[in-house]
Amino acid sequence: MGVLFESATALLDRRRLTTVWLPLLVFVGALGAVVVAGVGWGAARLWWGGLGTEGSSALVVALALLTILLGQLLAGYRTDLLRLFSGYWPALPGLTWLGRQMTARHQRVHAGRTGGDPTLFLGYPRRADRVLPTRLGNTLRAAEEHADRYGLDGVAAWPRLYVVLPEQFVAAFSSAATGLEAAVTISVLGAGFALLGGGLAAAVLPWYGALACVWGGIGVALLGYRAAARAAVPYAQLVRTAFDVHRFALLEAMRLELPPSFGAEREQWLQLGKVWYSGWPDSDRASALRYPQPVEPAEVNGSAGVSGPHRPAATVPPGASRQPGPVAPSSADAPQAVAAASPVDAPPAVVTPGTAGQRRPLPVRAIALVAVGLLGGVAAAVAAGRADSTPVAARSLPAFHVLTAADVRGRPDGNSLGRYTVRAVAQGRPLHTRELGPKLPDGVLVGRSIVALPAAGLADRFGRGARVTLVVVPAAPETGPAAPPERFVDVLVLDRLDRDPYPLVVAVSSTRVDRLLALTAGGAVHVVVD
Repeated sequence: MGVLFESATALLDRRRLTTVWLPLLVFVGALGAVVVAGVGWGAARLWWGGLGTEGSSALVVALALLTILLGQLLAGYRTDLLRLFSGYWPALPGLTWLGRQMTARHQRVHAGRTGGDPTLFLGYPRRADRVLPTRLGNTLRAAEEHADRYGLDGVAAWPRLYVVLPEQFVAAFSSAATGLEAAVTISVLGAGFALLGGGLAAAVLPWYGALACVWGGIGVALLGYRAAARAAVPYAQLVRTAFDVHRFALLEAMRLELPPSFGAEREQWLQLGKVWYSGWPDSDRASALRYPQPVEPAEVNGSAGVSGPHRPAATVPPGASRQPGPVAPSSADAPQAVAAASPVDAPPAVVTPGTAGQRRPLPVRAIALVAVGLLGGVAAAVAAGRADSTPVAARSLPAFHVLTAADVRGRPDGNSLGRYTVRAVAQGRPLHTRELGPKLPDGVLVGRSIVALPAAGLADRFGRGARVTLVVVPAAPETGPAAPPERFVDVLVLDRLDRDPYPLVVAVSSTRVDRLLALTAGGAVHVVVD
C-alpha cells in the first residue's frame, strides 16, 4: 500500500491529492463498507481470501486507478461545482422557485449592509439585484466586485493577473483555494453517498441501516457546505488583496505605462476590458491604454543624440502649477461605462422583498428540513418495503436447521427454502440471506452429526457448503510409535467462525463422529479440499 500511495502522489499533485483523491477514496471505501455489512464480514473475508495474493493486489491497483480516473473527472467539473454551490442553478421549476426564496432571504440581510459591519459588508455585493441565493456565492461575488472600484473587470482580469502574481502570494492563495475546493468536494461526495449509499443500503441492509446512510450522507454534505462557506472568506480576502496590491504587475507585464492618477487608471482598465471582450477599445479612447510612446531624438551639444530611456517632461505653461498627472475627465466628458458581456451565466431571477402582493418567503431552514425529511422518508419507505418482503421465522429455529415452508412466515422468495441457519433464530426474527448457509441437497444432514473442530491451516478456497476431507494426526504418545493419520471423507462444511480454537463447523457421519472427537483431543486436524 505504501508503494501504491507513492505512485498516486506521483501522478497527482499535492493539491489534487488533498482536494479530490483522498475524499474520493473515503467515499468509495464507505460504499464498500455498506456492501460488506450487507453480505456479512465473514463472507466478505472468505471472498477476499479466495482472490489470492495476485487477485487482491490486482483489485487494489484497479481500485486505485479507478479513483484516480474519477478524481480527474471530478476535478474537471470543479468550476461547475463551485458555480452550483454559489447559486448559479439551471432554470428548472423547483430550483428557480427555491432560488428566488433563498435570494429574497439574503436580500433582507443585505438591507442591513453597512460599512460599520465588516463581515456583512465583505460578505455581500453592493447592489441588492446582484445578491445570489447562497452565502458562498455572495462572498465570492463581493470579492469579484472589489475590482470595480479601479474600473477593472475582475472576472476578465483574474486569469491574466494570476500568472504574474508573486510566488509567495500564489502559495498562500493555493492554500486557501485548497481548503475551499476540498470542502466543496466533501459536500458533493456526501450528497452522492446519501443517494448511492442510501440506495445500496436499502437493497442489502435493514431499513434503519439505509436511513442511517441517507442521513449520514446529508449531514456530511451540509457540514461540507458550511466548511466551504467559511473557507471562502480567506479565499475572497486574498482575491481582494491581489487586485489591491498587484494589479499594476499586470500592466507592467503587458508593457503598458502606469497611470498617473486614479481617474486615468479607471479609464485604462475600462478600455483594456473592452479589448479583452470585444477586441477593440473605444475609437476616441485608444490612448487611454497608455502604450509606450516613441521618444524623439534629442540634440546634445548641437549634435543628434540618442533618445533616453524616459519620456520628456511635459511643458508647464507659465503661472500654472505642475500636476502629478492629468485631471480625471468630468462626468460630461467621461464615456458611459458599457457593461461587458459577463462570461458567467446570470444568477436566478431575484424577487425584491417588500414588493406589493408578494408572499413572505419561506424560511430556508424549514425548506431544507422538509427536503431532508422527504429524502429520508423515501429511503425508509424503500427499505421498509424490502423488509416487508423479507421472510421471518415462524418459530424458534436451532442453528444449522434446514428451512422448510413451515419454518417461514411471510412471503418466502424461494431462495430461502432449503437453506440452513448458521445460528439460532428466535421466533419473529427476519431471515436475512447473509445469515443463512447455501442450499443443501434433500436429506444431506440425515445420519450426520454436527461438531466444531480445532482445524489448523484453513485454506481460503472453501466456505459454507463445501465438501472436504479431514486428515487428523493423533497426538504423539509418551511411549511407543505414533499412530498414523486418519482420513475422514465426505465431510460437509457448514460454517467457518472467526473465533479460536474451534473455527470450523462440519457435519460428519454419525458412525465416525466419536472416533473423530477422540483423535482431535490433542491431535491436529488438517483440511483437504476435494
